[in-house]
Amino acid sequence: MGVFPERLKCAVVTPLHKRGDVSDMANYRPVSLLPAFSKILERIMHSRLYQHLQTTNMLTTEQYGFRKGLSTEQATHSLTNNILMAWNKKIHIGRIFCDLTKAFNCVNHNILIAKLEHYGIQDATLNWFKSYLIDRKQSVKINVNRNQTHSSTWETVKQGVPQGSVLGPLLFIMYINDLPKSISHDFNITLFADNTSVPVTDKDYTKFKQKMNSALTSLDRWFTANQLMLNITKTSVLKFTPKTTVHVPLGISYKN
Repeated sequence: MGVFPERLKCAVVTPLHKRGDVSDMANYRPVSLLPAFSKILERIMHSRLYQHLQTTNMLTTEQYGFRKGLSTEQATHSLTNNILMAWNKKIHIGRIFCDLTKAFNCVNHNILIAKLEHYGIQDATLNWFKSYLIDRKQSVKINVNRNQTHSSTWETVKQGVPQGSVLGPLLFIMYINDLPKSISHDFNITLFADNTSVPVTDKDYTKFKQKMNSALTSLDRWFTANQLMLNITKTSVLKFTPKTTVHVPLGISYKN
């Protein structure tokens, strides 16, 4: 009871190029190729876990990613509607668009297990998730050309949820589920998987910039506590006006 088979925790990881320089490893997404039977077990547990979260209303309404009936279109509509309402009220409106560095790979197992327990996952089911997460093995396989491949030795995965798995996305949105509560109720945060958007409004421009800094500080504090890292080169702070969009100078310095 409460054990995930060791043999099914072995994944062959294939780097998938996203964009940019092909020689820069930061431009690749690691996708885990898992045994077929592993995905069958994951799908059964995913169904039970998602039903539990829906029945208990545990998932935050601000999360639009990896959820049935929700989509990028709805997230975009929420964002656009927020901007238009601010313009109608003639108040300053801006947003912080956060990008995380290798978010799925940085999930801390101990923190995730503690959050699963907080959301009502207990006893044999909790042990099953501990077994699923801990002591996973992976080998990286690279296709040099059509006739030649290279594979690394098998190594233990110490953190993260496997990309390409059935459970990985759901476990990740549970991991960041409490993020909106860490931000002041003045901010109507929007989440889509690991993408975080925080709107900031105020009639006074000085207070508007102060709120921007306060929101970014709160985000930084939560990400640090949960061992996730902001990709500062892809994180944007923007102010929207009816004619143009401008970058807002911040009064704080962020350090990775």
